[in-house]
This record gives sequence, structure tokens and C-alpha cells, in this order.
Amino acid sequence: MREGDLWPALREYWHPVTLAENVGERPYAARLLDERIVICRLGNRWAAFNDLCIHRGTPLSLGWVEGEEIVCAYHGWSYNAEGRCTRIPSVPPDHPIPKKACLTRHRAEERYGIVWVCMSEKSRTPIPELPAIEDPSHRIVVRDQRNWKCGAARAIENFVDFAHFPWIHEGILGDRDHPRIPDIDVERDGEELRFGYTNLPDRVHPVPHTRNYRLTRPFSIYQWKDETDGRRETLSFVCMPVSADECTRFLIITRNYDQEGNPQRFAEIINNQDQVIVENQRPEELPLDLAEELHVKGPDGVALAYRRFLREIGVE
Repeated sequence: MREGDLWPALREYWHPVTLAENVGERPYAARLLDERIVICRLGNRWAAFNDLCIHRGTPLSLGWVEGEEIVCAYHGWSYNAEGRCTRIPSVPPDHPIPKKACLTRHRAEERYGIVWVCMSEKSRTPIPELPAIEDPSHRIVVRDQRNWKCGAARAIENFVDFAHFPWIHEGILGDRDHPRIPDIDVERDGEELRFGYTNLPDRVHPVPHTRNYRLTRPFSIYQWKDETDGRRETLSFVCMPVSADECTRFLIITRNYDQEGNPQRFAEIINNQDQVIVENQRPEELPLDLAEELHVKGPDGVALAYRRFLREIGVE
């Protein structure tokens, strides 16, 4: 059993597709769970459809938006936010429009500056909670969207693989002279896994702090780092499953304090160090059969809990 086996059930979850700022006057093309979709803003509503005009199979992402409707570039057929065809220019206005002239519509909402899509009429859970992004006491210092050539679960697991910090992020997130990680207890709360640990002062982190994590199924992490002086930094890391071997990952970092340095540059360094490793893991999609890869008690505790967590989706 691997990540791709979850695709049918994952249609019932909300997935981040793109930063809202990427959707302008033209429709935005994307691929979610190996299906081509198109996103647009029709009036004051977000809309998402299969990227396919019902007439001759032309991608709607090649078209444009007129008012509150999306228009196909091939023959000018227009569709409203419900996906119903409202105009066929090649026939007289009084000519009836076929009832089957409808698009396959998906639910779409904007939150945290991200457009989310659910491919089912009923979602298993709401859009994940990432509270600091909407907290007026916090300032967004990084907002980043990138494609990785790996499964979404591989990217999520890498984020909570603390044992790799001293090796991939030496001198930044970890110290190779102190590679051991603390014991971490993982607690289950419905659709969430919760865990955390305390960083004692060391060469890399001179200020003691705690890191807490909330991992929401399937591909969302909210992490907050609290220092003893009341300063808090949060990282929201969410992934869209493009296909079994590709994902789009979003990173939003907030702080309730000002600090010198370039947080965007820091995030790019960490991204580049992780990406070259994760994109070369095989298989690209995360194995959910625990016997397929070797695990070590302690350091791999969070990863094991996450893999078991995902497996439940496929059997519910």
C-alpha cells in the first residue's frame, strides 16, 4: 500500500492548490490528484472545474473570464459559477441549451491567501486551522509556493524528520556533534497528530525554546516555536498532491516580533537542502506498508505514527 492508493478517499479532503495572488484575470490551470482542474474568480466567488469544456474537450484554462462566467477559447461557450452553460454563440439566442451542457464542478474557497479545493460535495474535515496567519499580532515574513518531484506525504514526513537536521541542515537547524533527538510523544486527536519537544541551548540555538506541532490529515502541518521571552514564530507547511510523484508545497512563516536577517533567504536555503534529498527518495510516493522500509524506534516515531495515520484513510 502506497500513497497513491489513497487517491479516491483523498477527494473528500480540502487541498491547497495555489496562492490566491496567482489567479488573475485568466483562469488558472492545475493538477490535483492526477486530474486537470481550472480555478477562476467569477464575480466575488471562487470556482473550480475539471479543465475540460463539455463541447469538444478544450481546456478551459485556455479561455478567459467575462464578468461572472468562464468562456471557452475554442467556440466561446460560457459557463456560470455553478458550471451550467449559459451561452452558445453559434446558435440563435432562443435555441435551447442542452441540459447536459454542464461542467464538472468542485468546491473552492480562499483562506490564508491560498485557494483550497475539495473534489467531493461533502468533505471529511474543514480546511486545516493555521491561526497565526490571521492573527493581527503576527506578521507574515515568508509566503512561498514550490513544486517538488515527490509525493505530498514524502514532503510532509521530511518536515517532521528531526533526525536529519544535523546532517542536511548542519549549523542551521542541527549540530553533527549532537545528533541525538529527544524522546517525542505523539498524541492523536481525531484528524490530528500532536507532538513537540524542547530545544536546550546549543551552538546553533543559543536561546532555549519549545517546538510544538499539529499535523492535520492528510498533508498539513502547523508548527509554533515559543522562546522564553514571549517571542513566537509559526510555520505552516501544507501540500497539494499533484500526482503520486509530484506535489506543490506551501510554506507560510509568521512572527510576533521583528528580527534582523532575511527569512525568505533562510527558507530558500532549507528548501534547497531538503528538496535534493526528498526528490531522490524512492519510491517517490510514501510507502504505507510499514514493512517496506526499515524503521528505528525513537527517531522514526513521528513518521511511523503518520504512516499509520494515513493508512486509516484507505480503510475507512
